[in-house]
Amino acid sequence: MKQPIPHGHITKKLRRSLLIIIGFGLIMAGLLGVTIGLVNYNIVQTAARSKQIADNNLKILLQSQQKFSLPENTSYTPTTLDQATLVNVIAKNQPSVVRIATMYCADITLSSAQATVNFADTCSGKVGSGSFISSDGYIATSGHVVSTTTATALVNSFTTTDLVNRYLDYLVASRLLTYNEATIIKSGVAKNNVDAQAALLATADTIPDAQIHAGNVTSEYAIQLSNVPIAIDKSHNRLTFEYNDTVIKASFVDQDFNQVTSDQAISASGQFTSSDVALLKAVGSFPYITLGSLDGVKIGDQLTAIGFPSAIDGVNSALTQTVPSITQGKVKDISYDSATKARRILNTSVPIGQGNSGGPALNNAGEEIGLNTYSIIECPDLKCYGDGQVRDIADLKALLVKNNIALRSGGVIDNWTKALNAYTKGNYAEALTYLTKVQSEYPANYLVAPLLNIAEQQVGSVTDTSTSYQAQGLVTIILIVLAVAIVAVAIILTGLIIIFTAKYRLTIRRANRKH
Repeated sequence: MKQPIPHGHITKKLRRSLLIIIGFGLIMAGLLGVTIGLVNYNIVQTAARSKQIADNNLKILLQSQQKFSLPENTSYTPTTLDQATLVNVIAKNQPSVVRIATMYCADITLSSAQATVNFADTCSGKVGSGSFISSDGYIATSGHVVSTTTATALVNSFTTTDLVNRYLDYLVASRLLTYNEATIIKSGVAKNNVDAQAALLATADTIPDAQIHAGNVTSEYAIQLSNVPIAIDKSHNRLTFEYNDTVIKASFVDQDFNQVTSDQAISASGQFTSSDVALLKAVGSFPYITLGSLDGVKIGDQLTAIGFPSAIDGVNSALTQTVPSITQGKVKDISYDSATKARRILNTSVPIGQGNSGGPALNNAGEEIGLNTYSIIECPDLKCYGDGQVRDIADLKALLVKNNIALRSGGVIDNWTKALNAYTKGNYAEALTYLTKVQSEYPANYLVAPLLNIAEQQVGSVTDTSTSYQAQGLVTIILIVLAVAIVAVAIILTGLIIIFTAKYRLTIRRANRKH
C-alpha cells in the first residue's frame, strides 16, 4: 500500500529553492545597480572631460581672434584669460560689444577783426567702443566718443600742410598765437613730429567761441556689429561711412557730457570731474549686456574690459577682421570724480587703450558695472595701454531715467546663451540646434561659425554628452546586463527545477520502498 507524499518535507525543499532563487535575484539586482552606478559615473566623468575640452576650445577661439600685427612696444593683449570667465562673462557678452565711429562734418569759418578764413566740407572722425544694453538697440558709450567741439573737429580734419598753414596764419593774424610759435608748429607738423601735432591740437582751445562759426553741420554714427571693420567712403566732398549688413547707422539719443569743461578739468588737474555717458539707438534686434551696479564692488575684485583699441585696428584698417580686445585686472581703488563725491570712479589694473573708451567693464557675474575710460594723459602716439579707469554705470542709468527709456530683454541673446550652455557641457547636438538658430537670427555674431564647426566635429564623439547619445549608450548597457541576468536566471531556474524534480522523485521512491 502506497503512502501519501511527505508534504512537509517537500515544502521545506521548495522554500529552500525559493530562497536560493530570491537570493540570486537580489544579487543580480545589486549587480545591476552597481552597473548603473558605474554607467552614471562614466557619464559624469565624460561630461567633466567634455566641459574641459569645450572650455579649452573656447579659450583658443577667443584668444586666436585677437592675433594682430601690433605696433611694437605700444599695445597689449592678454596671453591668458581667467577660465571661470570664458562663458558667462566673455563669450556671452563679446557679440554685444560694438565699435562706434563718429563723423562730424561742417562748413567752418574763423572770423576776427583782423582776419577771416573758410574751411568748406570739413570732416573729422573718431572711434570708440560701446555695448548694446537692450534688445531693441540702445547703445551705451562714453560721451567723449560721440562728441566734439567745432574747433577740435576743425583741427583734427587737417590732412595737408596747406590747411595747417592757413589755420595757423589766421591764429597769428588774430593774435591768438605768436609768429614764432606758429613757425615751430608748422615745421614740426611737416616732419610728423608728435609734440608738434599735440601743440597744433591744443590751439583749438585758444579760439574764442565768437570767432568760430559752423554751418551745414552733419553728424553720423556708424556701428560695427561683427568682425568686419568700418570703412570710410571718400567718394564725395564730405566723408561718410560705408554701410552694409554689419556696419549700420545709429541715431543720437542723449548724453550727459560737456567736452569743453571736461577738457579744462583734465588739463588743469588730470582728473575727471563730470559725467561722461551717452546713448545711441540702432534699429533691429540685438544681443545685449545686463546692467549691474558698483554697489558691492570691492578693492581686489576682478574686472573684464572688452573694447576695440584703435592702436590695433583703427577705422579704414588694412585688416580684414577686427574684433575687440579682452583685458582683465583688479580694482585698485574706489574714488570720486570731485570733492563733491558726486560720482564714483574705479581705478583698476585693467589695461585700457585709446578706442576702448565707452566699452563695458564687467564683473564676474557678466554684468556691466561701468564704462571703461582711457586714462593716459601723456602718451606720445596714443597707442599706449595703461591702467584703466571705470566710470560708474549709475550715470548711464540716470540718463535712461531722464529719457524715460525702459530696457527690453529677451530676443537673440536667449538662444546664444542656450547655445553656450549646451556647448560648454559638451552637449553638441543641442548646441548645434541653438547655434544654427543664432546664425539665422543674428548673422553678425562672428563667434557662431567657428563654434558650429567645432560642435559638428564633436557630435557623436566620446566626449559628446548629448542626451540622445548618452541615453543610447545607457540603454545599450542596461539591455546587455538584463539579457545576461535573464539568461543566468533561466539557467539557474532550469538547474533548480531539474534538481528539485530529481530529489522529489527520489523521495517518492524511498517512501514507496519503506511501505
